[in-house]
Amino acid sequence: MSGSGQTSVSGMRAPGASRRGETRRQERWVGFRWSVHLVILALAVLLWWIARDMVSVNQQLKDAGRVRFELTEELQGEWRIFSQAQLPVTLDVAGPTKEINEFAAELDQNPGRFAYRYEIGPADIAQLQPDRRHQVQLTVDIRNFKATSEAVVPAELRVRPLGGERVFVVTLERFIQRDAAVDLGSSAKGQIQVNINRRDGRIETRAYSYGAEVKLERPVEVWGPASLVEANTDAAGHARLRVSIDARQVLENFAKSENLTIEQVLEQGSVVSIVQLLPIDGVEVRDKEQRRPVATVPVKLTYNRLQDYVPVSREFNVDVILPNWLAQKSARVENLPSNIRVDMKVLSSQRPNFTEQYVHVRLDLSSLNRNELEIENVEGTSLKRAKVLNLYYSLDINTERLTYEFENENVTAEQYLPIGEITIVWTE
Repeated sequence: MSGSGQTSVSGMRAPGASRRGETRRQERWVGFRWSVHLVILALAVLLWWIARDMVSVNQQLKDAGRVRFELTEELQGEWRIFSQAQLPVTLDVAGPTKEINEFAAELDQNPGRFAYRYEIGPADIAQLQPDRRHQVQLTVDIRNFKATSEAVVPAELRVRPLGGERVFVVTLERFIQRDAAVDLGSSAKGQIQVNINRRDGRIETRAYSYGAEVKLERPVEVWGPASLVEANTDAAGHARLRVSIDARQVLENFAKSENLTIEQVLEQGSVVSIVQLLPIDGVEVRDKEQRRPVATVPVKLTYNRLQDYVPVSREFNVDVILPNWLAQKSARVENLPSNIRVDMKVLSSQRPNFTEQYVHVRLDLSSLNRNELEIENVEGTSLKRAKVLNLYYSLDINTERLTYEFENENVTAEQYLPIGEITIVWTE
């Protein structure tokens, strides 16, 4: 019997049959192998990354640390560190990279946190000779630095200053003593004006000269770093102490403390006031015998009434001072003279100061209240007007340039000259 179909045998591909299934299997296998390679590569990178952070390495952190130079208790008050007391130090750090980077970042955020300390003692300067500026230079080996308690270092790291041969030069300055004297300067003498309350209730202005002198019970001296002491020493070798004296305020304070009038104090002729010394930065003022600090000195002020007056006279412009509500309305004062003659006495040496620069005539209307005025309408206009009586011209005198008295004893600077009736005009 004959047949036209093909016979297939199990496990064998018939001629011309398809290879598609086999190709799919091979592609899946190749894809799987690539996935495995990628996983292995990723694990290798991860292991490398971990190993890199765990392997101990050395890094140098430039100027990441500090060294502080300090004086022992025996040297304090006898010497001071004249150069910089704190200097940068480069650190040699060993350990895992991760911890080193974190440590470096922390030092960047907190400069000076990691510090070494070197304490300078008597043995360090025993063989050193001060120069003419009373200074010595000390050389310190970096290997003698000691880490301070502020140095917080992870347990995984080892930190030390870089450079076993490196040295630092520290300049020290010695304290010296100088005898001192109080320099009163321009406060040693001067002039003041005082107001004396008279029995009739008026105020009298008087001028006095004064002289001041220091009355020390024991000599004083200064003690401190040489450069600071020398900067305040004169050509005679004495340190100059200074005070600030307000002769008028001294007079008023003494009168108040003793329950006296200003006039009674002036009749005594002089007063003694305890005055603060102006401080000298970094320098101590002390009693030379007892070595105790001195902050004040007694100053005697002697007052003498001035009599060297000469008469002066001239005309000055009148300055009108209006209240805000009238100034805003551009008010004007009518029937007011433009100039007023001022007659007084001044010290002969001050006669050139009797000018418009130091004397001003005022008409002060600043206290006028609208509700207290009798205001009228000016017929046929939008103007308002008010009449004012019983006012005085006043004088504004620069008492630092002019020491004065008035010819007329009934005259004061506050009520120099009465005015007649004035009219104020403004537009609503």
